[in-house]
Amino acid sequence: MISLMEATADRSCLHSVQMILPKTESRTKDMVVHNQNLKTQSVVGKYQTTLRDLEVALWELQESSASSIAQLKNLKRLSIRLDHPHTRYSGIDQRFWEIAPGSTVWNGLASKSGKGGALGRLQSLNLERAGITDYQLAKVLESNPQLTELRLKKCFNLTYKTFKTLSESKIGQQLETLHFTKSNNDKIDERALDCIAKMPKLKVRTYVLVLTIQTPLTLFIQSLSFHGCYVIDSELMMKLNREEWNIPDLTLPSTPNSPRQGVEIDPEYK
Repeated sequence: MISLMEATADRSCLHSVQMILPKTESRTKDMVVHNQNLKTQSVVGKYQTTLRDLEVALWELQESSASSIAQLKNLKRLSIRLDHPHTRYSGIDQRFWEIAPGSTVWNGLASKSGKGGALGRLQSLNLERAGITDYQLAKVLESNPQLTELRLKKCFNLTYKTFKTLSESKIGQQLETLHFTKSNNDKIDERALDCIAKMPKLKVRTYVLVLTIQTPLTLFIQSLSFHGCYVIDSELMMKLNREEWNIPDLTLPSTPNSPRQGVEIDPEYK
């Protein structure tokens, strides 16, 4: 029943497009993915010059769709969501939603073509369960120097090198929102904290991250989350917050051996 539920478009918005995949096309996983990408390309091609906001929810992104999205030169906000763990489909194992294999498909969002780089005017980028690598993401950021919001969820191929890139780039100095969640990659460790600390002149008032630290002189963080980064030590985070950060809203990493919150037991319970 869950897999047959259909989302409804926002009727108050004339620019909202609703696409429903007919049941006759839902035969195999590959066919579903193929049809999803065909319909995406159809909409993107039709509104190529006018789209400012685009949110795409797919099972997998194909190179043809990525190439079409890359041509949206006026796009300001892009969200590509490939994480749908509540989907129930006989052709998909539930473990499918917990992996994000690397792919050349992400090259399409950063390739140099024509008069400039891919996209070019992004202010906000959201990627969920994307197999994008440090190098591919760096090229996307390079092509979109106006980016102020970056959200990365289940991007398992990213390492601390992404944070190093941010600490050395202009984008790292202007980011207002940086989310890095649900990545239990063991290559995301305290080295990323050192990189984040080098990002100067941050304008962030609410900074929700899995990995974030700044020097006390530039700390504007009011809300900090390390949710899903199992390698980071929760006790270390508590110590840093108590002695240096003083962040009022701090969410520690949730690890298999260390619950996120303690359990209080009523002494009068029998």
